[in-house]
Amino acid sequence: MTREKGTQKARRTGRMKTPETVFLGQLANQQSSKYRLAQGFGVLFAVSLVLQAWAFANVFSGMALHQSFSLSLFVIGLFALLIRALANFGRERICTSASRDIRYGLRSKLVSHLTNLGPARLRIEEDAALSTRVYEQVDALDDFFSRYKPQVFMVTLIPCVILLSVVSISWIAFFVFMMTAPLVIIFMIFVGHKAAQANRRQFNVLAMLSNQFMDLSQGLSELKRLNRTDEARERLSDSATSYQKTTMGVLVLAFLSTATLELFASLSIAMIALYLGLGLLEILPWQVGSSPVTLTQAMFLLLLAPEFYLPLRQLGNDYHAKQKAEAAATDLLEILDAPLHNAASQQSEPSCTTQAKNSAIADQLTSIQFENLSWCEEGRYRLAPITGTIRQGERVWLSGESGVGKSSLLHLLLGFEDSYEGTFLINNLPFSELDLASWRAKLAWLPQTPEWVNGSIRRNLLLGIQTPSEDEINAALRESQCDDFIQALPAGLETTLTELGAGLSGGQMQRLSIARALLSKADMWLLDEPCSGLDNDTAQAVLNTVKTASKGKTLLIVSHDTHPILWADKHWTLTKGGLHEQSRKENRQAIA
Repeated sequence: MTREKGTQKARRTGRMKTPETVFLGQLANQQSSKYRLAQGFGVLFAVSLVLQAWAFANVFSGMALHQSFSLSLFVIGLFALLIRALANFGRERICTSASRDIRYGLRSKLVSHLTNLGPARLRIEEDAALSTRVYEQVDALDDFFSRYKPQVFMVTLIPCVILLSVVSISWIAFFVFMMTAPLVIIFMIFVGHKAAQANRRQFNVLAMLSNQFMDLSQGLSELKRLNRTDEARERLSDSATSYQKTTMGVLVLAFLSTATLELFASLSIAMIALYLGLGLLEILPWQVGSSPVTLTQAMFLLLLAPEFYLPLRQLGNDYHAKQKAEAAATDLLEILDAPLHNAASQQSEPSCTTQAKNSAIADQLTSIQFENLSWCEEGRYRLAPITGTIRQGERVWLSGESGVGKSSLLHLLLGFEDSYEGTFLINNLPFSELDLASWRAKLAWLPQTPEWVNGSIRRNLLLGIQTPSEDEINAALRESQCDDFIQALPAGLETTLTELGAGLSGGQMQRLSIARALLSKADMWLLDEPCSGLDNDTAQAVLNTVKTASKGKTLLIVSHDTHPILWADKHWTLTKGGLHEQSRKENRQAIA
């Protein structure tokens, strides 16, 4: 919130760089060597431009005065034109390469940051909107790095080179250039601020549209069952129409900016042409009877006049790319500014002391201990103080009402939060001192809704783990009771699976998650409501599969009392007052 207020104040005053500007500058500095090379090509472009104008001005004026055709000057002009084209081509290719490398690196950084945030990423935005930021808004930076940034250098270089070439020929042409150029820049900035506001509105509407589309895709079957598809279609149509209007608003500003800049540039060139024409006719009011310039000089100035305004016009056309990039950077900074827990933010190699401590859990997980462990956020307990111990091979059932902190405890175990209070020990070592990657390698995480990637079932099963043998895969499928329905599929393990698991039932998807956990060879399984959304028969079948497959594993399974887990070694009931352990006898009496 503070950063947003500072940004708004900076935009109003214009006296300091905004965080977005600093962020874009830091990204550009990553490719500073390529931009310096592009500037070298820009200098070559500017020199060849003046040389070309001088050579052709002499050739054309000689032809107009019926003098002999200068082949050497014509060849010089053609050579300068060729050098100019090659320099511009090289400059564009280098800047395009720099932009691509910047965006690829930034996207990788964003994905890594979101991965380390884990469930905390949902405090920023929903997944659909975050994916829009990672892909659409990162790509929105392309024009800034490939066009606008190099053009800023060119808009300084080329007019200065032309002014130096003009000042010795005509002071009046020099002052016309100097007076009209700021008009182009002022209007460019004015329209650019309007474009920035329009781009921010467009990104917000696009994020909302992405979220709605994902919600509609995930809940389509339920909407059909409730006969509410027409309302959902209408809502999505309204969002699409809103996005269309904001996009057209951005285009209107872009076209308005281009048309106005073209008008200013055309009027300025016309003023130069009128002055030179009247001067050659020797009828200038203040210089009747004599010409201020020769025909060759007039040709030279006329050839340079469009080139003087061309960089300004191009910068005006590209200025909306700067505003678009700053609008995108606001949302990208919100992701990167999201604080990571200490363990995930450690980028350096672990020290010898840390490696020695982690060796204690490298081979075997013996115990997990909580003592007055709590998690308070913004003055509200996400997890009330709890005390308990999970020993190797114990299977613990954690139940409780919604909102008491069951999922929060799982998030702490996964290492996605470190703002807890109390004692949290793994094998008698403080959790905060463990290497997070080593700890997570010992965990298998089964969320309420399993996450998949587009690809074959085999690819999803083996994602992120060392490739096992076929015998190990078949054994995992048998233990998870996946072998029967996979064999019934036309392509077996090579059957394509979508992100939403189209073609498979909820129970089958959960069994595939269990198979994936078995193949990971993790010591501890964390299951968050594995029966959520399943009917009673399917839920019981999934729990029976978990019972069989998890033998010998350390297990913490979160489930409501509606799906009792009588085979668990411990039953923890979590309330706002803390953690209570129930005996098996109490479990049976409560269920009865």
